[in-house]
Amino acid sequence: MTIHNVISVVQGSHTMYIFKLSTEQLLSDYTISSYDSVQETGYQRPPVEAHYKKIARYLADADSEQILPMSIIAAATEKDIVYKGNTLTIHGRLRIVDGQHRIKAIEYLRDIGHPKYEELAKQYEFPVILLMANEVDSALEMDTFININSKGKRVSINLAKELREKKMQTALGRQEVELTKETYENLATQVVKRLAHDKDSMWYGRIQMGDELGQQKPVSIGTFARSLKRITTWVADMVVKEKKTISEEEAEITTDLIRNTVEDLWRIVEERWPECFDEPKQYNLQRGLGVSVIHRLFDSCIRERELSDPEETLEHAQEAFEKYLWNADVEAEEWMVGGTFTGYSSEQGYSIIANILRGEGELSELDD
Repeated sequence: MTIHNVISVVQGSHTMYIFKLSTEQLLSDYTISSYDSVQETGYQRPPVEAHYKKIARYLADADSEQILPMSIIAAATEKDIVYKGNTLTIHGRLRIVDGQHRIKAIEYLRDIGHPKYEELAKQYEFPVILLMANEVDSALEMDTFININSKGKRVSINLAKELREKKMQTALGRQEVELTKETYENLATQVVKRLAHDKDSMWYGRIQMGDELGQQKPVSIGTFARSLKRITTWVADMVVKEKKTISEEEAEITTDLIRNTVEDLWRIVEERWPECFDEPKQYNLQRGLGVSVIHRLFDSCIRERELSDPEETLEHAQEAFEKYLWNADVEAEEWMVGGTFTGYSSEQGYSIIANILRGEGELSELDD
């Protein structure tokens, strides 16, 4: 594809090109990198049918002058670009970063044979901003996608967390990564992704991933990862031993330790309240409330006896955790949807229930 009258723009170390494409040109040579949480590929959320059909109806309205003034954001690798003068030659397909619903709307009109499509294909033009990236699905593309969609349209927080974790994994393959709040969150997200994709895990098929639309699973990856934040921070800090950065190997050790611990914890929980797992939809235990309470309780067990070795500390914490659960005067009915613990889905509520499980509070106090 060769495009004339192109403007080159530089922001920091990044180069962008601004130009226009006809609808026909745009539809003829593009690709969308759809996110697949199993294969760990792509970064785009799946197109929402209701969204692009709404745009299609707007475009098909014969009584209005329909405009879509926002630019299509696309990307291409530098090796596929030749820019000379104000002429840009692109070898290969444009990777759409933002604008897939506008494109899908026009394709929908085409596919249903709507007469408006021919007019749009021949006469309608789109402003395009093309990002230069060093590789397919680069960090620049993912960051741009998240930044655009975290404002007005609000990208799913679950997808955003998965993409940020994916970006960190790419960075770890090249160098050590600074330990920041976001790094700890990314490590927790990695743990949850592994639980969600392990067919031998009790959490397989029970965690809502960022690329799953229309499905209602008990707990989202965002909520589950957030519940592990304090545990993840402690384990990572113990593994790196006072360093301010973490290597790929240390990240692997951290996520393995936490994943194995979480599996063990929930086997104990299942043994303690088996009814909640026989009919999971009727109970809050595997929902956001339950995972937040259970992981908060375990975190408090870690703080009771912190040793120099993380594995040893986790083992002692697990023993204390199991004792608390079996000594607690809490039955499965308390976890029922609409039961005693319902309505305590807040940070304060999680702490109250965790304290009851520790024997430091009474169920009767919740009825007052």
